[in-house]
Amino acid sequence: MINNKNKKAFSLLVAIFVIMLISIVASYIFYTSSTVAKTGSIQYQREQAAIYARSYTEYAILAISGNNRNSGQCITTINANIGNPNIGQGYKIVVKISYIGNNKYINSCNTNNIIANLNDTTDEDTLFAIIDVYVSYKDIMHRSINTQWQNYIPWQTYHKRSIQKI
Repeated sequence: MINNKNKKAFSLLVAIFVIMLISIVASYIFYTSSTVAKTGSIQYQREQAAIYARSYTEYAILAISGNNRNSGQCITTINANIGNPNIGQGYKIVVKISYIGNNKYINSCNTNNIIANLNDTTDEDTLFAIIDVYVSYKDIMHRSINTQWQNYIPWQTYHKRSIQKI
């Protein structure tokens, strides 16, 4: 005859083992899903910054093209805020513009923003702009663990440089 106490003890051990196994699998699934959501949020912010950099490069080209440089007013910077970037809900955009070109187009500009003057002996009417776009955003997913820096959210910056013929 088989002892019923041994059967009950074995069943209890198997039940505890199965519950532990299911809880480990469930915690792994929750960890994986939270990591995927966090990674998706970080990638979304980065891609959004890249799109803003591209659009502000085009905006800078339009602003340069529509500006009268002979009046001595060369566009050198463009600043913009989208949303509220200081609390991590938006983007801060800074566009810096430098010029390369024929003297007749950039003589009236500030000399700090002129990279190179081309000789007037060339027949080409050339004007190039070096456009640096900096898109900064606060990465709210990487808060500091230290209580002293608990309210500090680091800035992430996406930089795009392009040389455009105007």
